[in-house]
Amino acid sequence: MTHQKEVETRNTKMHDYTTPAPRERLSLVLAMVVFACWVAFSASANAACGRPVPSNLPLLWQQPDLLSGAQLQKPASVDRVQKPGDSNSIVGLWHVKFMSSGQLYDEGFDAWHSDGTEILNDNGVPPAAGNVCLGVYTITGTGSYKLKHVAWNWDASGNLTGTLIIHEAVTVSKSGNSYRGSFVFDFYDLSGNLTSEVTGNLRGTRIAAD
Repeated sequence: MTHQKEVETRNTKMHDYTTPAPRERLSLVLAMVVFACWVAFSASANAACGRPVPSNLPLLWQQPDLLSGAQLQKPASVDRVQKPGDSNSIVGLWHVKFMSSGQLYDEGFDAWHSDGTEILNDNGVPPAAGNVCLGVYTITGTGSYKLKHVAWNWDASGNLTGTLIIHEAVTVSKSGNSYRGSFVFDFYDLSGNLTSEVTGNLRGTRIAAD
């Protein structure tokens, strides 16, 4: 065998070893496609911000009445909300206690903002169950305010069970360092049905920066 034939024979054998047969190439392509689809599906199934969504969690966009209609309120316009330096202003941070039937029902730190929004961090539920919630308020008179506060409710397993709507009517003292008023806690299921209600009185004490 000449040297040229030996080279051609060796090249042919190398080509046969490195290049799969048509059927093998088809199997390889199909395997790669299946693997790519599996990777894409796994990524989409787990790509969520925050906690994983339980498989039995209701689709809230299929519950149009959950927080609609009478349960919603537009935030107060900035020009109608008092500023921190104004007399009887509620803007600032407060220690608030909710009393019902002579007993302490809830307690928290409440921040009222000059743009008509409010945030409550309470100790009624553990943080994992959602103890920080939001509200909007408006002025009803000199030093008097009306608040609508919304929150989610969860069960012990972390499943969403409904909403809580808190209504407050409060009046700040002339000193501007305390307020008193009344509250209503309305509990709703995921269909927007009222399931229970708690009423009582509340009082807040301003928390100073010094």
